[in-house]
Amino acid sequence: MLKFNAHLGFQFNELPFLQRIEAAAAAGFRAVEFPSPYEFDASLLADHLAQYSLPLIQFAAPAGVTKGIAALQGKEEEFRSGLLQAASYAKALACSDVHIMSGVTTQDDAGRIFEGNLEYAVKYFEDQGFRPLIEVISSQAMPDYYMSDFSKAQQVLETFPSVGLILDLYHAQTLTADAADVLARFYDRTVHVQIADCPGRHEPGTGSIDFAALFAALEQRGYPGWIGCEYRPSGSTVASLDWIKQLSA
Repeated sequence: MLKFNAHLGFQFNELPFLQRIEAAAAAGFRAVEFPSPYEFDASLLADHLAQYSLPLIQFAAPAGVTKGIAALQGKEEEFRSGLLQAASYAKALACSDVHIMSGVTTQDDAGRIFEGNLEYAVKYFEDQGFRPLIEVISSQAMPDYYMSDFSKAQQVLETFPSVGLILDLYHAQTLTADAADVLARFYDRTVHVQIADCPGRHEPGTGSIDFAALFAALEQRGYPGWIGCEYRPSGSTVASLDWIKQLSA
């Protein structure tokens, strides 16, 4: 059976952040994700997650205002410092998967910089017992984001066998118009799936993506991971969860 986790950066936004953890548990979620935990003390977050028995699936290394700095020239020391902070939070929050966001940049040498920083992150996280993740984010959603097409992701995954892929089916559909094909091609390196319908980026059933087929494909392959609900609810978050109830019916 497929497992769906709440994304607290998108869902339950009608509540202050810490209250979203309780709300996610009350809504039936058994895990959560959120990209940036750093505005809260790690022990405070750990206590809240433990109180509601909600594991944290993944979070991002410090990303700054540029949605990541791994591909930005002149940010190498800041990037390495951010890895130290991410590792500290990963230990406290018992979360082994850390998203390395490339950042928004138009610099010509962004690819070289990203590869160098990722190589450092892979070695550092390997020693710490953590796994770096990458994600393809569409330029429509985030203009000039470096890791914005699957050919770049393919190159990274071929270069770094220990790097995992966050496969966001919304971005896959936006970029290729065929999320099912992307899922088939990248399934073996996918460690986390995220969903939102397209267009609109709302809950499944509000757009044109055939989620029944995608979910069936994941079930047929025996996908063991979580599926993150990284969508903007079209109404209240709780009201937007009817599609999950229908899957369970």
